[in-house]
Amino acid sequence: MTVPPGSKPELTLIQRRGHRRAGASPLLAALALSLFTCLAVGLAGARPATAVGPTASAKPTASAKPTASAKPAQSAKPTMSARPTAAAKPTMSPFVQGRHVYDYGKVLSSHSVAAAEALAAHVEAAGGGRVVIYTAASSSDLPNEDALAKDWHVDGMLLTASSSDYGTLTEGARLKEKLNAQQAEAIDSSPGPQTTESWMLTTLARVDAFLGGTHVFDGTGALDATGQQKAEAAAKDLSAKIGAPVYIDIAIGGDDPSTAAFFNGASLSSDFDNSLVIALGVSGTKIGGYVDSSGDLFDKYSAGAPWGGSSLSNETAAGGDVQAALLAAIDAVQSGSPFDNGPTPGDILPVVIFVVLIVVFSITAPFVWGPWLMRKLTGTTGPIKNGVPSDALIESIADTGMTVSMPSVGPDAPEYKFGLQVTPVGGGAPYQVEVKALVPRLYIPMVVPGARVGVLIDPTNPMKVSLDFSRINATSAAGAAGTTGAAGVSLSPAGPGGFAMDFDASGQPSMGDVAAVASGVRSGSVNTIKGSADHILATGTHGTAVITTAQPLGKTVRDINPAADPLRLNDPVWLFTVEVSLAGEAPFPAIFGHRVPLDKVASVAPGVKLAVAVDQANKNQEVAIDWDKSPLAGLPA
Repeated sequence: MTVPPGSKPELTLIQRRGHRRAGASPLLAALALSLFTCLAVGLAGARPATAVGPTASAKPTASAKPTASAKPAQSAKPTMSARPTAAAKPTMSPFVQGRHVYDYGKVLSSHSVAAAEALAAHVEAAGGGRVVIYTAASSSDLPNEDALAKDWHVDGMLLTASSSDYGTLTEGARLKEKLNAQQAEAIDSSPGPQTTESWMLTTLARVDAFLGGTHVFDGTGALDATGQQKAEAAAKDLSAKIGAPVYIDIAIGGDDPSTAAFFNGASLSSDFDNSLVIALGVSGTKIGGYVDSSGDLFDKYSAGAPWGGSSLSNETAAGGDVQAALLAAIDAVQSGSPFDNGPTPGDILPVVIFVVLIVVFSITAPFVWGPWLMRKLTGTTGPIKNGVPSDALIESIADTGMTVSMPSVGPDAPEYKFGLQVTPVGGGAPYQVEVKALVPRLYIPMVVPGARVGVLIDPTNPMKVSLDFSRINATSAAGAAGTTGAAGVSLSPAGPGGFAMDFDASGQPSMGDVAAVASGVRSGSVNTIKGSADHILATGTHGTAVITTAQPLGKTVRDINPAADPLRLNDPVWLFTVEVSLAGEAPFPAIFGHRVPLDKVASVAPGVKLAVAVDQANKNQEVAIDWDKSPLAGLPA
């Protein structure tokens, strides 16, 4: 059934008498489809009904039935009270007994005119009152709905529209008496982007079914009497199996029957609580569909071919047999899951095996399969078996945007792509390697360009290396011969809030101790700032220091000393380990907490040289950074 040119109303923001129907624009349809999946409510605008009732003299009599020779009397010509000159309108005509469709606007195809006449006659025969469908070429040619309903004694349903305007539904008192609240809502609400032709036929079909107590709304006239019976039987059978009403809505689909079906189905399922709706759209020999449900019915039905889940993409009926295609689509919607027909042991066995494998994998994955699988997925390199220890200079770092949580790296470890300058084992010129690695969060503040990190080199392929962050900023493993066992510095706890700390002979701190101190500072059990940095800068011994580790403590100056200079209250506090150099003294390590001005944060990294002052009475912990002079250019010799 082809929609005639001009039957699709132009889109506008005007809502005529409360009824809105969007045009079948593909863009609007796509947007509406996306919105519907998020909102999960019927996308139906309200169409307020206007109550009318016949006058005392308007009660139909038996003589009102049409006969072949019936001719309208001159006195039956309506007077349009809202339009004083309505009788002179060229599209006006006298009311004709037995005629329901006055399609002066050529909105309906000849097939739809016949279908509308048949549906209107059924409604009247079922006691739904007089039905009139009236269209005009333009809205200015339409008579006033209330006046037309009154003068033509339309006590059932009046549908008016023009080829360039929205349609309007006016409900009469007799029809209102026949419909319950849900049924009235189903015809008052707009299903969505349909043509005027589709809306009119859908409305008539729904009212006809409601009055007849059936569940198939055929607004296309595509089903003959036998097809109607088969569709109704299928609806009742499925309803009995799922324990809820099933409705089948077949509408004229316009340019996109699948989209029209979607909106019809969404509208009905929202109007009828706890129901299943099989909505179908027809355009010529092409059909599309959508299955929608409310309540807990979603998992109580399955849809086989030609359905793809809950939707039926537009397809052409085989051999042009639209009725057969519609019935096949209806029959393909069945109750329950694929196992409802009784699974055999052979059917269940693969499922059982799959479940067992999933359980085993979930238990062992974090410890056995997890690291291997993560390395495969991320491209990171795990510890190299029989790898030779060495070190590398971090030349570049790129964040891949991925984080991984597993026992070997801890929670939310980021994946970085490193550009390394590797120190070869046994001497030789350093060489460049790129490698991906997961960085435990403890080491993130220290993983910066310029830092040195331990590596394991594959003895069979020197380009294959893995990183050992526990040796970040450690002395080169390749050149550390003869230093092992050399005396370092050990700090012992000194009173409440003190801490133990070990540094090796090269001034590198124990990373475990750094982590413990940082944790203690955050919890408040460890004090790292003994006095005023300004006081140390004014009275201490000045020198330089090279950062060995630096990490933020998650605190600001405000948290530690709310009475400090207001300009410094928002500066973050970091935990530093450094190697201090004072004139006339051997370099020595120190650990302390210190504020970092916000404009200096980007400059803080291992290897950066600072201007400092030291309290000689406690030189391993009482160090102040002169931020006005820091950082200094150059690295220590």
